[in-house]
Amino acid sequence: MARQALIVGKAAGPDEQLAEVLARFGFTKTHRVEDVAAAIEQLRQTHVDLVIVPLDGIADLQLAAFEREIRRERFTAVIGTAPKQEPELMLRAMRAGIQEFLVSPPDAKDLAAAVDRLMRRTMSTVQRGEIITVYSAKGGLGTSTVSANLAHGFAKNHPGARAALADLVIAGGDIRILLNLNPSYDLGNLVEKIDRIDADLLNSLLTPTSGGVWELPAPDRPEADEMVDAGTVGTIIQHLRQNFQFTVLDCEHQLNERTLAALDAADRIVLVTQLNVGALRSTQRTVALCTRLGYSKEKLCVVVNRHQSGEVLSIADAEDVLKAPIFFKLPNDYRVASSAATNGLPVAEFEPASKLAWSFSQLSAKLGGATATAANGAHHQNGAGASRFKRLFARKRST
Repeated sequence: MARQALIVGKAAGPDEQLAEVLARFGFTKTHRVEDVAAAIEQLRQTHVDLVIVPLDGIADLQLAAFEREIRRERFTAVIGTAPKQEPELMLRAMRAGIQEFLVSPPDAKDLAAAVDRLMRRTMSTVQRGEIITVYSAKGGLGTSTVSANLAHGFAKNHPGARAALADLVIAGGDIRILLNLNPSYDLGNLVEKIDRIDADLLNSLLTPTSGGVWELPAPDRPEADEMVDAGTVGTIIQHLRQNFQFTVLDCEHQLNERTLAALDAADRIVLVTQLNVGALRSTQRTVALCTRLGYSKEKLCVVVNRHQSGEVLSIADAEDVLKAPIFFKLPNDYRVASSAATNGLPVAEFEPASKLAWSFSQLSAKLGGATATAANGAHHQNGAGASRFKRLFARKRST
């Protein structure tokens, strides 16, 4: 499982030593800030699994503010460092929820041992579920349909697991319409109680469905747009991860701070596209952006939606332009997809024998760790007109 660390000042010692230790324990992203005040602000915006913070010179009020943030995060581990082992300082740190203390600069062996203890302690108390973020920068490609059916696919393929579906399209989310929900609560209600969120509160505000998925619809009030920021989204995702084996996030098409928080938190990003020039141009830019953000190739899963044989543009064309493999392709079946949405049902419940239902099940199985069937693999062909297609995307730089 990919982990993130927050390093404050020079608390962790030499960078090369730190990078080696963190890599051993699965940390793939490291945030660096200069002081404790900046660390507090960073914790309000982003969930991290480990903080290494200097304790010398930290004022009581600042330590109290830091304590509030790490206790809100609940499962963030903290290592405090100082030049000397002063009993009073160590006691203050312990009371503030800091679990490990090291003399700075810490020795590599001592740092590794402290991280090991903290990660073992965290993993023994927390079952970390998978976060699947569904995204496309261009609207109209079927991301909400993919999100809803993915979540139900996880529930169907893993009967003993808990699956959740969260609609993060704050203004105008379609999940409640697609699944014909009449929820008592939505994401807006959860945001209002974010300061006291726990497992019981989370479960009480979600809407259970007959398909075994717990739904969190988007807010139904325009003012919620200003209430939901990146920090709030991060906190909600964290709690969904802790309470569900699989969580699917349906995201807004614009790349704002909320969407970026969902992309950062994801174990897999399902990037939805279609085999037409407009969709692939948009997807090309998103793949490039994900590369700049430092996401691994394994994290990004490009899914071609509404695929049909005989298209002018082939799967091989798309892979050549995107410089990324096509993870999966979903067949074009407008009748089944449209009728399922009209009836407020996932495709597998509306017409379980359809090819589209089977494909959603296979995609969920592949994302959930099962072996995908070869029938839906990307078939590499050199389609006619490939060179013309390349020219469409070979945009010259403006001078």
